[in-house]
Amino acid sequence: MGRFKKEEGFTLIEVLAALLILSIAALAFTAYFSSALTFAKTNQNKTIMSNLARNALVYMQKQDFKRLDEYFKSGSATVLEASTSSSGNRVGITPETFKTCSTAISGTCAYRDMFPSGNLQPILAVLEPQVNGIAYRIVIEYQKNLNRTAADGGALLLPISATVTPVETGRSGPGADSVTVEGYVNAKSIR
Repeated sequence: MGRFKKEEGFTLIEVLAALLILSIAALAFTAYFSSALTFAKTNQNKTIMSNLARNALVYMQKQDFKRLDEYFKSGSATVLEASTSSSGNRVGITPETFKTCSTAISGTCAYRDMFPSGNLQPILAVLEPQVNGIAYRIVIEYQKNLNRTAADGGALLLPISATVTPVETGRSGPGADSVTVEGYVNAKSIR
């Protein structure tokens, strides 16, 4: 009996205190991993949106430069935002721009020939992609404030931007509301 009295060990209270401390530390790590997971998901969605914007820019760079230039400078271009200043309206191409075009050749639909064979299905697919179950909307904007003079090569470049937003707000995660990528459409003579 005397042998058992001399053994030293942890009491139940000490074991419970150690478990409590370990539990608090585990909760802190859980919160860290949760925020890290949210951050990673947001970055993944921003990367997807950046790639979709670049894809839209590459697609637009392959279209008929002259017809695209005529479209952006025409009164038929889709107005993205009306302007009260002398700089004029912000214009571009939205998923809705060519959706109502069937065989009509007036207004905006008159410019459907800027796309190969006047086929609008590829541009609609580019402007309304769906990735990982999330639907996105892409708007191509003509950035006339970046346009250069003819002497500076402005007659050979069309400054555009592609802005990607999720169709359902908040669906792509916190902080991933929209992504804009800028680029130029080059004239055929310098491609």
